[in-house]
Amino acid sequence: MIILWPGDIMYNNVLLFLSDAAPYTVKAGSVLKNLYTKMIHTTCSAHALQRIAEEIREQFNYVDELISNMKEKICKSPYHAALFKSIDPGIRLPPEPILTRWGTWLEAATYYCENFQITCNVINALDQNDEDSIKKVKLCVLKPGLENNLAYIKSNFQVFTTVVIKLQMKNLPLADSLTVIQEVKSKFQSLKGTQGKSMLFKLQKVFEKNEGIKILEKILNILEGEDEISDMSQFPEDNSCNDFVYFKYAQTTSVDFGLSGHFHRTKLCYPTIEEHLHLKTCGNI
Repeated sequence: MIILWPGDIMYNNVLLFLSDAAPYTVKAGSVLKNLYTKMIHTTCSAHALQRIAEEIREQFNYVDELISNMKEKICKSPYHAALFKSIDPGIRLPPEPILTRWGTWLEAATYYCENFQITCNVINALDQNDEDSIKKVKLCVLKPGLENNLAYIKSNFQVFTTVVIKLQMKNLPLADSLTVIQEVKSKFQSLKGTQGKSMLFKLQKVFEKNEGIKILEKILNILEGEDEISDMSQFPEDNSCNDFVYFKYAQTTSVDFGLSGHFHRTKLCYPTIEEHLHLKTCGNI
């Protein structure tokens, strides 16, 4: 803060603290709100969706086994990759998902849903006597319900891959960010079956913990004329109606950097954290 304000720190200019949902950052946010009394702490929406995507992967073990074995035994082998292309030259090779790159596992599941028969043809063309790992790959496509699971994932969760990209866009208005999140919630409300209910429960649990996003939703309603301020106690104690104006371009993800409308995104350097602050750009900062 001394870098931004070499003189007196403008505590009232800090309006939003954006971080991931790790317990220590949530605790840090609670402490910082004692110093910056206008500050709202919200956790990253993209991180929240990633946690839900991880739950999806855990619910579909057979699909995860197929994706993992194809990546290790087929995609990383030049010989097997060449065999894949020889059987169908027009098809792209299977994706190699990286779990820390959001949405790549779901992209892989969608790929195998769209190209399941070709994948089976390639696997069946492999010499089963080559090595034990090939036998393991062959067994993957024989698992009961695998095709059903692939169809279910593509039908219900393909939206994740586009949603995360949208949320990371620079200069995205708060209204657009919250609309994207609401689209995901609405999609999950319509899920059926045991696995669908489990996914819905996970989503509700993740977003219920994010008190900051609930406050941002109320502020957006005010900015769009859908709500009137009848009780200011639901907002940080020192917030005024003028402060709400600066939230028009507030970000809901902490996975990118840049300027955004009335906010300047910077880093807060703390002994154990390096997260994002949105600062009110009025006066000198």
